Amino acid sequence: MKTERIWELVTCDDPLAPLVRHLTGEIWTPDAFAGGKGNLDEYLVAGEHAESKFESDVYGIFSDVYGHLEGQHPLKSRLEDEVLGLDEFTLVIFDALSLREVPAVMGVLAEAGVEATADYSLSCVPSDTSEFAEEHFGAGGPSAIGTNLMSADLAYRHVKKQDWVPDFSPDERRRLIWALYPDNTFNLDHGAISYGQHIIQPVQDILRAILAADPVLPLVVTSDHGYIWQGGTAYWGVQGEEEHVLASHFKGGRLTRDATVQLVTSAGGKAWVSGQTAAARGRFAWGGKVKGATKLFKHGGVSLMECVVPWIHIGG
Repeated sequence: MKTERIWELVTCDDPLAPLVRHLTGEIWTPDAFAGGKGNLDEYLVAGEHAESKFESDVYGIFSDVYGHLEGQHPLKSRLEDEVLGLDEFTLVIFDALSLREVPAVMGVLAEAGVEATADYSLSCVPSDTSEFAEEHFGAGGPSAIGTNLMSADLAYRHVKKQDWVPDFSPDERRRLIWALYPDNTFNLDHGAISYGQHIIQPVQDILRAILAADPVLPLVVTSDHGYIWQGGTAYWGVQGEEEHVLASHFKGGRLTRDATVQLVTSAGGKAWVSGQTAAARGRFAWGGKVKGATKLFKHGGVSLMECVVPWIHIGG
């Protein structure tokens, strides 16, 4: 890592900003996405290995980066501050949409002649759907938002199909759309997941349908959390007692309700613990080697690609 970048990281008021600039300006770029259109799996693999190396370098010199993701930050209230207080809007939450998919989203908007700004927001910690739904909508999950009193004045649609067609009436001006993609793909029993077919395409199809239905502006596209990909060597190893402790608590996942002080003492601070909830920090191979296509995609922890999520704003 260049000396000037290290200096900026440890001296600036918000160290997340230069990190995001690197992720979106040097790794998950429109040029890299366009170059991988023949095989978007290559875009995913190359980007994940570059991100893993970058975050490892950051972790090595500035481990407190996770403290910034876990603590209070103004961007964690963007939904309330910039959208939910408006008289009219279209808010689209793609479940598990990450910074990787920003070029795909911006490409659809460009095709439609729509001008947009791409920025970022922060997920709740741990990076889990239920935590996000509870924090912002007082609901246990997306399926419960439509019947929740906090959401009584919202025109809510829970999108479960890739070919969904918007059905809002003209007088429904506060529109909330929660789409199960791309996270829905991670729960399916695919023999092998195609990044382009199973992750990118559903998001693009749903967004095109929204744009074709004359959405209320402003239109904001964001996510509840991101995810990490643990294929190849795009994760970090653990050793000895540390491996035993982390494997016993996290097993195949990155979020556990059985947190103990061991995770802080024996695991060298590689976990965030709050009450009876713990989340794995970083890109470590929690629970041992990953197996199977869907097992490569994980969330519920604390890492740049899980906690930093897209914030794409159109009009208004």
